[in-house]
Amino acid sequence: MNQNVLDMLRYEDEDPFEKEIVLYYQTRKSLKAIKNQSQELYVVSKQWLRQWKYYVEYIEGIAPNQHRDKPGALNSELLSNENFLLKYPRDHAFNQKIIKLQPEDYVLVNKQMIDVWENAYGAELKILRLVQFNQQGVPSLNVNLLRQPVYINVQNPKRGILQVDENCIIKYWIQLLFVAVKNEYQIKVEKIRLWKHKHYQADYAIKQLEEHQGQFNGEILDENHTVGSYKTDLIIIDIKINGKWQYDQIEMKIACSEQFKYIYEKANKGCGKFICDKNYCYSNPIFSQIGFDKKTLQQFLIEQFKEEIIDWNTVCWNQVIEQKPIQQFEGDIVVTLSALSNFPNSFGASFILNFNNCYDVINYNNLNPELNLQIIQQVNNVINVKILSQWVNNLVQNKKQNIYFVRSIIIIMHFKCFNDLLHQEQNRILEAFLTLSAEDKELLANYLIILPDEYYIRYIQTIIEILGIFLKKESMKQIQLLKKTEIQYVQSMLELLQVFYKCNIIVKRLNPTKFQIVEIAKLYPKYGDQLEYFQFDSYIKKDLEKYYFTFCQYPWVIPLEFKSEILAIDSRMNQKSQYESSLMFFQPYLKLQIDRNDVVRSALGALSRDDINLKAKLQIVFLGEQGIDQGGLAREFFYLLTQKIFDLNFGMFVPKNNNSILWFNKYNMEMPIKYELIGMILGLALYNQVYLDLQFPQVVFKKLMNEPTCFEDLKELDLEVYKGLNTLAEYEQDNIEDTFALNFTITEAVWDDIISVELLPNGSQILVNQKNKHEYIKLCINYYLNESIKTPFNSFKKGFWRVVEGNGIKLFSGSELQQLIVGQKHIDLQELEDTTEYDGFDKNSEYIKSFWRFLRSLNEEQQKRFLFFCTGSDRIPVGGLKSLKFQIQKHGENSEQLPSAHTCFNVFLLPQYDSIEKMIMKLQIALQNCEGFGLL
Repeated sequence: MNQNVLDMLRYEDEDPFEKEIVLYYQTRKSLKAIKNQSQELYVVSKQWLRQWKYYVEYIEGIAPNQHRDKPGALNSELLSNENFLLKYPRDHAFNQKIIKLQPEDYVLVNKQMIDVWENAYGAELKILRLVQFNQQGVPSLNVNLLRQPVYINVQNPKRGILQVDENCIIKYWIQLLFVAVKNEYQIKVEKIRLWKHKHYQADYAIKQLEEHQGQFNGEILDENHTVGSYKTDLIIIDIKINGKWQYDQIEMKIACSEQFKYIYEKANKGCGKFICDKNYCYSNPIFSQIGFDKKTLQQFLIEQFKEEIIDWNTVCWNQVIEQKPIQQFEGDIVVTLSALSNFPNSFGASFILNFNNCYDVINYNNLNPELNLQIIQQVNNVINVKILSQWVNNLVQNKKQNIYFVRSIIIIMHFKCFNDLLHQEQNRILEAFLTLSAEDKELLANYLIILPDEYYIRYIQTIIEILGIFLKKESMKQIQLLKKTEIQYVQSMLELLQVFYKCNIIVKRLNPTKFQIVEIAKLYPKYGDQLEYFQFDSYIKKDLEKYYFTFCQYPWVIPLEFKSEILAIDSRMNQKSQYESSLMFFQPYLKLQIDRNDVVRSALGALSRDDINLKAKLQIVFLGEQGIDQGGLAREFFYLLTQKIFDLNFGMFVPKNNNSILWFNKYNMEMPIKYELIGMILGLALYNQVYLDLQFPQVVFKKLMNEPTCFEDLKELDLEVYKGLNTLAEYEQDNIEDTFALNFTITEAVWDDIISVELLPNGSQILVNQKNKHEYIKLCINYYLNESIKTPFNSFKKGFWRVVEGNGIKLFSGSELQQLIVGQKHIDLQELEDTTEYDGFDKNSEYIKSFWRFLRSLNEEQQKRFLFFCTGSDRIPVGGLKSLKFQIQKHGENSEQLPSAHTCFNVFLLPQYDSIEKMIMKLQIALQNCEGFGLL
């Protein structure tokens, strides 16, 4: 027998799931190859698929022999408990009760795969759909059957829902209905036809039909059209029995008369809503402002009818009389607001500050909700979480996506028991945040500015605490975030938290790190950073077969250390991809040959070549020196290069703010390519996880990440200018011209000359006054932070993004990017001591204890010098020194050698000297002479 066959049989004996895994892989591969054709495929629940993958060890990283629960019957979690008006014949697919699915809820497989799974696990639902693949191989299908409202009158009138594919031809659907009606009612059905009302909404269509004994202004559906082509809110089933149809067309004169009467009534009196957005309704403020009297209104509507220009889809059909908004209380507060909560528009228009019988203050241009906090405090004194929960249920149940619902949310957030509401598992306010539009979320973020600090901070802390507890429980499960309800809960909480985060960007009340949830990094017991990265990658690529949820949609909530691990994986994956795709064209490594005596010129020459792969792993070769770069040489290269480039004598940067930071020299004569080189150096350092000693202000990193600059950014760049502009901003008297004597220019020293830069055309002729001072300040900020350094910074930015293209970098803010490149500022030696590993030494020996006592006695600069000696960098990595894999290795006994280090591997080589005093002396000598390092 062929050896390959024997090997396969042997492997199948070892792995009983091999057949399923191979078939699934082949199925997915074959589906990706389909283009420009239709095929019948089966829908499989993503939840079930993840259970199966875990069970058969399809997911990488599962420990062998680890207990894994067998998945239940296929698609059992997709069953719904809906009731339909009729049952179609036999086991027709239209009878299947399936929950509404989103594209991320399922995958598609062929019949062969379904049969194997059904045989192995059973099948609760086998969902067959016709799938159309386009030219790019992207599938499209109607996975969700249309829930079509229908009306039928056999024995007694009934309204209900029937399932049908919206692409189903009406003639075929009628055939199914024929059998279904006959079986349900046991009557002799001769024919069936289907109607829709030409203009009326469902309630009014039925009302007309019943008032006129089966006659109404209807339209018979064309049997050759599809069901979905009509998009009607009600289909009327008409049955022919004993040669007679149930329904007929009403006389046109009567129909027109009733239609005119209906429109006129709404246009003249309104619909009973507090505010309506439909046409021809007096409750719509836009329509009512026209100011028709009865006669002109009649004439106007007559013309509309004659010209047949009324769009009946935009006509108001409201039948509910809404309660009016409340501005002052009369009677029981709880009873009054409980009733009002059934009307979100009215609830949202209540409690207006300084109300003057006008609701114009509620608009998307007014970012202040104008709340009467005194009235709200009256409510706070009498309600509890049970009452508030009922109000929220009413509001969400009856909500319309508009500004009044947004205002309703900010009102209930002012009730102190809203915090208790957040703890409830069944909290319908979260449901609203999954469907709230981007515009409404942005408005709510601005509304939150007026929320008292006490509430604002407490709500944020509560949301983070609740999510942390939830994720900790999830981490203990076999499969994390398996159920759709679990994912939706996390997503809705994060959507709520995101509104607070965006508010914090507008007005900073908390450090952004306060929004981070540490439990995210511990959600997956194994390979958490890899699993999160692959979910992020699947999300970006829209690979719905693999994707279920990624926190990277909300990067500000992910702890920086965990996020940096995702970036490291992204960098490695990019390097791997570049390596695999460029073997035939470029070198698989970015190998730079560097002259120690001319680091800048040799680096510029090496990085300017066309045949280099900037995304490949960096390897440094110093001319005339031996050694393989395992990381140490790269760190030395970055150290030498940055020391040279940022030397003030080099002239590319100038000191600012009392020499505390460096800024771009806008009058430097160097070619832009040198600034581009510096940007590339930053990108390469980030890509290869090397920290740099940079003195850039944070605004440089903000600009790299395309974040807008602001007034506070000027503070770190030039404190004196910041103070001056701040004084001008706060000055309220009308004598600015005399006091400050400013015009729209900026004066600067260039070499030995003083030049004037105009902020506006003819700026020297425009004096700064109380009216235009804010424009002046804005222009100054833009000049100092953007315009003045536009040319060198754009070259610098271009170089950076040439290297770091990818999705991982997009997870970071400017301040986080600064930490990734520069590292943390302060050293915590205790973290290093707690996590150090030893080879040849006992950590509890007096020799090692004395070693650490000596290091702790050094000042911070000397401690960083030790770190530089051991690792080739004095920068503290993200996550602190506890994240550094550091080892102290015994390197001989009674030696006269100085301590040394393998900087590539973060290994410190410490001899066993014959006395502690000698060890300390040797350490001091080594640290005083640690420039230039490598393997010893």
